[in-house]
Amino acid sequence: MKVTGNSVRSLVKLITTIGKVTSIRLAHDVTDATSDTWVSLGFDPVLEVGQSLMPALIGKVTAFNANGREVVRSDLPMERQPRSFYTTWQDWHGKEHSGIQTRSIPMYPRDYISAPSESLHVVAMNGRKLIATKETTLADENEAENLHLANLMLECFGEFEPVDSASGLTVGAILKRLQWDILPQGAFPWERIRGIVRTVTETLKTSEKVVVESRLQAIARYEPDFLATGRGGFSGYFVHGFSRRGIYVLESIHLDNATYIFRNNWEEFSRLTKNQIINGEIPHSRLVHDNGWNGRLRAVMAAGI
Repeated sequence: MKVTGNSVRSLVKLITTIGKVTSIRLAHDVTDATSDTWVSLGFDPVLEVGQSLMPALIGKVTAFNANGREVVRSDLPMERQPRSFYTTWQDWHGKEHSGIQTRSIPMYPRDYISAPSESLHVVAMNGRKLIATKETTLADENEAENLHLANLMLECFGEFEPVDSASGLTVGAILKRLQWDILPQGAFPWERIRGIVRTVTETLKTSEKVVVESRLQAIARYEPDFLATGRGGFSGYFVHGFSRRGIYVLESIHLDNATYIFRNNWEEFSRLTKNQIINGEIPHSRLVHDNGWNGRLRAVMAAGI
C-alpha cells in the first residue's frame, strides 16, 4: 500500500491495511531515484546505508520537526521581553547614528511545544534502497507521533509505504550522522568565518543580519580553533570550538534563540537533538540575548581558560 498526498489527518486506513503486523517503518523507495529527491533534505548526493539525518526545513512539518512551535497565549497578560535590532537614529544636533539596540517590549507569553526531532534513515531491504522513519507500532498511544511521521514523509517525498520491520529492514548500529559539516581544524578568525556566515544569512533582513553577524563576530574574537556548521534541520547553527579552554559555543541565526555553551567533547555534543540541547540533557550555560550578553560571554570564556 502506498500513501500519497500533501498530508493526512487520520491513520485509520493505514491501520486497517497493516493487519497483524506489529512493527513498521514508513519508507520511500530511492533505488532508482535521482539525488534531487534527497539533497534538498540535507543528505549527500550519494546515499549510503546507515546515514541518518533530521530533514531540512522545506515546509511547515519539517519546520515543526526541527524547531518546535510557539503558541501565543493572548489569554494571559503581556510580559516584557528583550529584543535586539539594528537601527538608525538622530541625536539632538541632527547627527545620524547607527547600531544595535536591545529594548524590553511587551509581548504575550508563549507556550513552547517541543520539536519531535525525528530523523530519516537510509536503509536496505530486499535489494532496495529506502529512506525510512524509525520503527513504530500503530498503537493508540503512538497516534500523535505516527501522524507526525506520516506527514513528515509526505512533505519530504509526497508519498510513503509502510514496511514490516521484521522483514529485514534495519537502520544499523552505527549511524553516519550528517547534521554537521566540520571544517578542517586550525585558526578561525572573523575574516575566515565571515564568508561562511554570509552564505547562510543572505536570506535574512538587513536589520537581522547585522545583529546575527555581530554576535558571531564577538564569539570569533576569542579565537576558536574548531568550526562546525549545521545542515539539514540544524541549518543556521554554528559551533565554535575552543580546545584550550575545553568549550564549545553554539550560536544560531535565529534571533530569538539564546547562546549555548558546552564543556563536553564534540563527539558527545554532535549526537544530541535540538530538544536535548535546549532542555539541558548535558550540562551547559545558556546566555539570553539581552544587553548583558557580551559581558556574560566574556565571563564564561575567561573562566574556561
